[in-house]
Amino acid sequence: MHSVHSGLLFKRLALFRFKGSHHATSKISQTLHQYSGFAVPALGFLFSTLKRGRQTENTYRLARLNDLEPGVPQRFTINDQRVDAWTKYPSGPIGSVWISKSQEGDITAFSSTCPHLGCVVDYVAGDEEYFCPCHAATFQTDGSMVSGPQPRGMDELKTTIETIRGEQWVMVEYQKFETGISEKVPIG
Repeated sequence: MHSVHSGLLFKRLALFRFKGSHHATSKISQTLHQYSGFAVPALGFLFSTLKRGRQTENTYRLARLNDLEPGVPQRFTINDQRVDAWTKYPSGPIGSVWISKSQEGDITAFSSTCPHLGCVVDYVAGDEEYFCPCHAATFQTDGSMVSGPQPRGMDELKTTIETIRGEQWVMVEYQKFETGISEKVPIG
């Protein structure tokens, strides 16, 4: 149907071009007005659909600062509503992060997604290393590579401490990154 309307529009415009009168200009105006009712909503739908699929970083309140034991990473699940180009899904897990507090009190957060192929990275307390079971990739507690096929270290996430009702909370800016490449490139 769109191609039929487009064809008619161009035929009308071609006819008016040769007449060169005020009547022709008025007819062109009429024709454009007639088709703008179709074109404007269609363009709006197209651009809103493309924009909806983009993912940006969001900040999540994940842990009370006092609940983190120094030197022991803890994994936290990120729950949020997922939206793709066409569908809004109910709130649920969209990823997870590892948060650790140093002996000095510094907070570090890493995405639990392995930068090799996107598997979930675990922490092995006995070895004091992060481990990806998919291809035996290992990472130090600072996120740097130890061994395996991964192209880079774990993806570090920005953290802040926020006081809410007298308690200090760890806030993490969660986002996803491209896997399989050496550069840390955000998705979306």
